[in-house]
Amino acid sequence: MKKFRRTKAVIPSAAALVVAVLVFILASVITGPTKTPGFVLTSDTGFSITSSISSSPSTQIAAVLYPGAQRYLWYTAYNPMKVPITVTSMSIGEVAPPAGCSTSNLDYSAANFSGSLVVPPSGTNAVSVPISLVDTDTNQDSCENTVFNFTYAGTATYSETYATTTKVTSSSDKSGVTYTATVTASASSGQDPVPSSPTGSVTFNHGSAALCTAVTLTSTGTTTSKATCGSTPGDQTVTALYTNTDGDFTSSSGTGS
Repeated sequence: MKKFRRTKAVIPSAAALVVAVLVFILASVITGPTKTPGFVLTSDTGFSITSSISSSPSTQIAAVLYPGAQRYLWYTAYNPMKVPITVTSMSIGEVAPPAGCSTSNLDYSAANFSGSLVVPPSGTNAVSVPISLVDTDTNQDSCENTVFNFTYAGTATYSETYATTTKVTSSSDKSGVTYTATVTASASSGQDPVPSSPTGSVTFNHGSAALCTAVTLTSTGTTTSKATCGSTPGDQTVTALYTNTDGDFTSSSGTGS
């Protein structure tokens, strides 16, 4: 999982918490598909959140907080990355109320999002949660036309699929011929560096006949892995079919003799 965590809050730009903005950046190592520190994000590649107040849970209709009136906080997540992200949680971490208006006036106990909000590359997606000002049956003028300052917490996940190529080489000795398939992963333009060597297995075929089936790859470098099919009699034209099973790398094939 790749986790994004908050580091600062930005003061809302309109009265009564109409808009609040926060940029999430990396605060701990972000792990790649094979749990290696390859997907390291910075403040330039985090996701950002804006929040607005609406009178509707299904449509963003601009509204202000009013004592006793049910309102909805709409979280809008923006994804600047070139791959989709899935936001799994968003919440208000802390509240700094305006002078003279206690935090107890604000009911944000249900203002937590937990689920799977898919945000497309360079796009946005939004979700609503309940929020309201509590009617205390007292004069609440100090809470009107004022700003509540927030900090947020949130998490998101993403994954990338890397292209691979497969090449076949051979070597011989007294016992026969050994074929080696080398699978190499590469990053395309805009992708993070390849986080690990390819995982999965290789099947070696001579024509329609399988010589070695589902041989597990062994890592041989930062972006390469190998599998061998050994001691086959005579030189043959062999096709190596690489299959990835975790969705992190594309499958590929290569032929050699």
